[in-house]
Amino acid sequence: MPKVHITTDNLTLDVKDGYALIDMCEEHDTSILFGCRDGACGACMVKVIKGAESISPIQDDEKDFLETMAAEPNERLACQCKVYGDVTLEVSE
Repeated sequence: MPKVHITTDNLTLDVKDGYALIDMCEEHDTSILFGCRDGACGACMVKVIKGAESISPIQDDEKDFLETMAAEPNERLACQCKVYGDVTLEVSE
């Protein structure tokens, strides 16, 4: 089972392969916040500290939004990510 570690919360969770981060956060108390839930607001932006290859590939809409927000290369929208292996995240400021 993949493990998701959220450094901001000092929390590590086991998740099913292909599990959506948004679903994980709905089931567990994390500091990752969600607004629109469809990649249009940026409330759920996280930094991928380790394991970027273990998250679903970035899609065009998310890429466009992140470019507009001048996001760092390791930032992603949690609402758009599925987990396929171990990953370490922190909440972006």
